[in-house]
Amino acid sequence: MKVLGLNFSNDAAAALLVDGHLVGAVQEERLSRVKHDGSFPARAVRWVLGEAGLKLSDIDAVGFFWNPGIHAEPANHRLTAVPRDHLEYLYSVPVHLMRHFDGRSVRRVEQVFHLDEGGPLRVHYLTHHDCHAAATFFRSNFEHAAVLTVDGYGERTSTHIAHATGRGIETLRTLEFPHSVGSWYAAFTQFLGFQPNDGEGKAMGLASYGQPVYYDALRPLVRFSDDGFELDLSYFSYFLSRRRRYTDKLVALLGPERRPESALEQRHMDIAASMQKLTEEMVLHMARMARELTGEARLCMAGGVTLNCVANTRVRFEAGFDEVYFMPAAGDAGTSIGAALHVAHVLGDDPRRFHPQTDALGPRYDDEAIERELRIAGCRFSRPADLSGTVAQLIADGHIVGWFQGRAEFGPRALGHRSILADPRRPDMKDVLNARVKFREWFRPFAPAVLAERCGDFFSHADPAPYMLVAYDTLPDKREALPSITHVDGTARVQTVTRDTNPPYYDLIAAFGALTGVPVLINTSFNIRGEPIVTSVPDALKCFFTTDMDALVVGPFLLTKGAGA
Repeated sequence: MKVLGLNFSNDAAAALLVDGHLVGAVQEERLSRVKHDGSFPARAVRWVLGEAGLKLSDIDAVGFFWNPGIHAEPANHRLTAVPRDHLEYLYSVPVHLMRHFDGRSVRRVEQVFHLDEGGPLRVHYLTHHDCHAAATFFRSNFEHAAVLTVDGYGERTSTHIAHATGRGIETLRTLEFPHSVGSWYAAFTQFLGFQPNDGEGKAMGLASYGQPVYYDALRPLVRFSDDGFELDLSYFSYFLSRRRRYTDKLVALLGPERRPESALEQRHMDIAASMQKLTEEMVLHMARMARELTGEARLCMAGGVTLNCVANTRVRFEAGFDEVYFMPAAGDAGTSIGAALHVAHVLGDDPRRFHPQTDALGPRYDDEAIERELRIAGCRFSRPADLSGTVAQLIADGHIVGWFQGRAEFGPRALGHRSILADPRRPDMKDVLNARVKFREWFRPFAPAVLAERCGDFFSHADPAPYMLVAYDTLPDKREALPSITHVDGTARVQTVTRDTNPPYYDLIAAFGALTGVPVLINTSFNIRGEPIVTSVPDALKCFFTTDMDALVVGPFLLTKGAGA
């Protein structure tokens, strides 16, 4: 069965599944170069079809990440609808799909479009959290597991607990919007002067600089129960409009909100720390509920809140599960994969396949194509016989290196395919990268990439963390050796690397370890503030030549600035 998975509205993406095998997935932003592009993913669709050598008429079914048939209750019902300013999009979804697929005929949950080139195309409108659940469960390779999905909202659901066994995923508990962890976090992100849907990571990083001194003031805003939790909605307005997601009552409680780009005060850091602590408690409460409802020893998580690595770490070690799989593309982009998997395995009869534990699902260049692009751009480059050793020495000498290898990552983290790499031993490297390469806020931390078998030598846990979605403590006796990846609170957002999943990246870290005794590199995404992660060779060259990066590795080729560029 050939299934196309789609999402748009926020972080649009397309994924293609052929007989249970995930051929590829890519976000529209990586091709359009518009960050968080939410338009119909026409470029992404063209790419995944081209990757498989298929035409649209070859597709058996389309899974769409939202069911627009689930709409608001009558006005006198309690607020469980999506924000009012999102309704126009929801009602127009079938029209969008008809326009792009040139279709006719309407059914609520499933539509059949008749293509101009011949043949019907069946579109399944799936529920948002079912797509999140399918993405994390089927990609986990667990035979059975509890599933927890947590985000802002999908249709009317904000939190979803399910039990996955074989191909079936049974919903056990849902919480309805506007009682939403994701919307709570977005409101505070905006209060702190950052842009929601982009600034949540900034708020999480800022929290480490504060103390939860506002926790007692905020704690009454959350009421925990055996069924989940409820928020005191008198402090929030995100269910009416996303332009201002909180009310004057929250301002009266905490003081004036921070204006974007204004100076950060200790009060802002303390507010971030306080709301982060309550966020962790809400997520942990729901994870423990999933454990109790399912009796499972394994948990799969997805939804935008799953990108909060501090909350994830508490779930991993405090919720009572033996193993936890965090979907790397946990946000809305990942629902394109989930939609395809749901159609293939839940609605269809495709057998489950083993999914390699990698997020490298996007476009790639072979060596010949890379060399052609470099020559077109007029670059001077070399092809070192010992690429790993040469680049490791550059990094050990203090140089900042762009690293472009293999298929692009699909999720929001760079995991050694489209990365910027540097020496974590240098105390000033965090500030240099933020100011001269990334052009972003001073307080934002950088993550370490460490050889998987050496993780326990430098960090508090040796558990695999391939997707940079948990935070381990840097061991006290290693903090002096790793100053640029150890956050102010003593933690690090670790990525463990194995040779099986990424040989060039592993070999580079190993070579750096052989030179320095520290098999750890700073790894940050290959982009600058406000732009998507690079996808193509021209993207990489543009980023390289417009920042203070010193060297660029593209496949087997090395470029250096100055005489070598």
